[in-house]
Amino acid sequence: MATPRYRPEQFVDSGWDSGTPERKARFVNSLLRFIADDFPRERFTRPLCLGLSTHGYFGFIAHYDIHGFYDEQMSTPARRERFLSDLASDCQKDAHLDRPDLWSDVKAILAIRLMPQAEQAPAARRLAPSSSFGTRPPAAGPDAPTLF
Repeated sequence: MATPRYRPEQFVDSGWDSGTPERKARFVNSLLRFIADDFPRERFTRPLCLGLSTHGYFGFIAHYDIHGFYDEQMSTPARRERFLSDLASDCQKDAHLDRPDLWSDVKAILAIRLMPQAEQAPAARRLAPSSSFGTRPPAAGPDAPTLF
């Protein structure tokens, strides 16, 4: 994943010292570099941990300290995959909000950056009908009871 540099002017002040545009830009840049470099433990810093667990409202709160956070979320490939999935899901859920106090501006950027490559490219596909009106219900299977 290439990591572009985000600048403070791309973010809105949250109204809290922890959510200045400068801190938000620093957080996004650090997090994306950290992920791109495959989660090096020595680069999981206190500001990065705080951004994920308290300041950024990403939902990662049930950890005793920075070491417990890393161990629980990033210490194995399976945990990293789950962490990225949970982070992407949270970001996509809140990205549309106009709530800089909840870091929706940060989440909007992360939602796009963490989206799987397959979902980023527009794919030609047949659209499903918008309504089920007029469609036949599925036929009962051989072991399903019939009432009439």
